[in-house]
Amino acid sequence: MAVSPPVAGRPRDARIDEAVLQATRELVAECGYSDLTMTAIAARAGTSVPALRRRWATKAQVVHEAVFPESAARAPETGGSLADEIRVVVETCVELLCSEAGRRATPGLIADLAADPELQRQLSARMWSAAWDGLAARIDRATARGEIRAPIDLALFVETVFGTTLMAVVLRGPEAVDAAWRDSFVATLLHGLAV
Repeated sequence: MAVSPPVAGRPRDARIDEAVLQATRELVAECGYSDLTMTAIAARAGTSVPALRRRWATKAQVVHEAVFPESAARAPETGGSLADEIRVVVETCVELLCSEAGRRATPGLIADLAADPELQRQLSARMWSAAWDGLAARIDRATARGEIRAPIDLALFVETVFGTTLMAVVLRGPEAVDAAWRDSFVATLLHGLAV
């Protein structure tokens, strides 16, 4: 029987990962993206900069993972109507972009992604891999129930939700993205998708 060779190095410690992500969320909310440093993140998390850089090569990567976790892209199943499904996506987006960390991180992340196409591809792929399958399945079920005009462009749908929410937060402030705004936006999206 063949024996697999041992893996070099120690296994990654999930406690350090979570401490770093929590420290990043706190610090970006406190000082903003441009003033955030890897040194400050490591110090707050109780680890070293080399340990941090072994996990995330750039500030943009750690901030993106901390502020926009993959778990947020996996919205919980509603088992309900198309309107319920759309509302979950909108509420998740509002929660991310209206948080203090989200509001203070997003402009800097956008600038870094615009300056580095490879980083943009990496971070976009990270979110799509987390969100795509679940969202596609939801849309497929709504289409099968006869609730959606088929086919729809999932990327355009997600870009519409995030783009509209982001611009509302930037132009009018997070307080404007209230329950009435969310209800109106869900109704608008539903009108555009429904049969």
